[in-house]
Amino acid sequence: MTTVVVHPITQKRLDILVRDLPQSVLISGERGVGLYTIARMITGSDFVGELRPQDAKEHTDNENGTIRVEMIRSLYDHTRAKHTTRQVVIIDDADRMSSGAQAAFLKLLEEPNSQISFILTSHSPQKLLPTIRSRVQHTNIQSVTGVQTAEFIASLGVSDPTRKAQLCFIADGLPAEIQRLIGDEEYFQSRAKIIGDARTFLQASRYDKMVIIQKYRSDRTEALRLIDSMMQILRRSISANPKQPLILQLEKLLETREKISANHNIALQLARFVI
Repeated sequence: MTTVVVHPITQKRLDILVRDLPQSVLISGERGVGLYTIARMITGSDFVGELRPQDAKEHTDNENGTIRVEMIRSLYDHTRAKHTTRQVVIIDDADRMSSGAQAAFLKLLEEPNSQISFILTSHSPQKLLPTIRSRVQHTNIQSVTGVQTAEFIASLGVSDPTRKAQLCFIADGLPAEIQRLIGDEEYFQSRAKIIGDARTFLQASRYDKMVIIQKYRSDRTEALRLIDSMMQILRRSISANPKQPLILQLEKLLETREKISANHNIALQLARFVI
């Protein structure tokens, strides 16, 4: 399991949840911050199961899969049974629930079983029904500090200064992402290429941006990773220097991501962002 590293402020909030877990909790944060790992830490020995998005063949697919209504109905049957001990169920990437699944889950929240708690994770909590969000206790997981990032990388045995710098640039503040990058060289090279394209896209001429668009126009997953990388860079810039143009650019990127996620034309949406 991924090592749990959290921001000190976040740790205080999590300590409260561990001591007194509400019936339903939503934890959200940036991709790579380690939401699932944090959820498992909160559940402790009360963990009994999880739901994760699946593809058409019922294989786990957190990026493009769906949590179907049938999965929630099975969970509903489980909650109707009598339980003598506390049980905690994780719904990972809960925003991947279909509209029918969200409606079915809302019914679970409206008819709670006192022995069962739910922990929802989400990188896009705004995609959840407002009626669901109003019935869960929401905790945002902050990215870890730069010092924590450096210490975590060192703890994983990385000593080469160049590789340390690369990891910090690609995944500063994101421990789960760092661990994946270190453990999978092919993934590291892919992410390094995308983060490089993202930096170029934000700084280059309109022509060079159009060239990058052509590279990503036929791969929705990679296009979304490109956008996520651009948002990561912008958030760092805003944190250091919160200028209005950067904030507006980030908002425009979020809108672009939403449309590409909803199967709008990739090249057209990226081109609209440039224009």
